[in-house]
Amino acid sequence: MRKCVRPEVPQWLSENAANWNERWRSRKSESKNATFQWAQHQGRPVNHWLREALAEMTQEHCAFCDSFPVEPDSVEHFRPKSDVRFLHLAYEWSNLYFCCGGCQKAKREQWDDRLLQPDAIDFQFERYFEFDFTCGQLKASSLGAAADKERADVTIATYQLDSQNRRRWRRLALRRWQNDRVPEIDLYPYRDYLQSGPQN
Repeated sequence: MRKCVRPEVPQWLSENAANWNERWRSRKSESKNATFQWAQHQGRPVNHWLREALAEMTQEHCAFCDSFPVEPDSVEHFRPKSDVRFLHLAYEWSNLYFCCGGCQKAKREQWDDRLLQPDAIDFQFERYFEFDFTCGQLKASSLGAAADKERADVTIATYQLDSQNRRRWRRLALRRWQNDRVPEIDLYPYRDYLQSGPQN
């Protein structure tokens, strides 16, 4: 999970979000079984517009696992859109992230107040996480406070950030980056892993 900075809310979203949120809240209150469908904006579903804006925030990497390129790409509702507590956030800019299919499938509609957000003002990767370069493992920082470790553990488990596949993909990305010697880090996945790992 790499630190990112959220840009200003797009004007078109700022002008329409409250109305779209209310429509969704109303549909869900009428039927608990109502399924979410993105509103339309200028002939395209809103998520198509959002993908472009949110991908720019993360240099087209997944906001949670930092995979790249992201296929299939999706818009993740950090606070679940179908949870009655968060219906009013379905189109809230601060609740939306560019996300890979793997992270979205792992999280589903789960929610935990301890989940970390990569664009939080006080988020720093080193505060919460560390890698074991012998195996590609991502784990809670051994130097962190107990509450920070707990938040890291919850985030890792929710998005399955330390699956065996992800460990393997991180090691493969590191070998590729070392062999390519291309200085542009944004062209590679798992940038925190690459930059903090062995350079030879």
